[in-house]
Amino acid sequence: MAMKARFSSQQQPVKIVESEDTAYVFICLNEEEKTEEYLDMGEGQTRETYYEYDYNEIVGPASEIPLDDIRENPENYLSYEYSPKPTSPGERALKEIGELKAAIERGLTL
Repeated sequence: MAMKARFSSQQQPVKIVESEDTAYVFICLNEEEKTEEYLDMGEGQTRETYYEYDYNEIVGPASEIPLDDIRENPENYLSYEYSPKPTSPGERALKEIGELKAAIERGLTL
């Protein structure tokens, strides 16, 4: 879901970090440089510059997220949310059987 985000330094439009099989995608578009003034501890004022972006984070399996298209067309993904592909009952059952088999095998080797 797109939102506004503030940073103290400029951001690149798309940053993708892959760890194991998971992709973390950070999208920062439509940069606006702004300043904010506030009272400091003394009697003076401090002026701070920040950068505001239309922002989105996407997290999911790297194989299921369209990373190349996000790099090329990040504006199309400001409201994108990853949702896992639905699996059929048969696929779910096979996955559960595999997990149970692995658990049993681990138990037998202890």
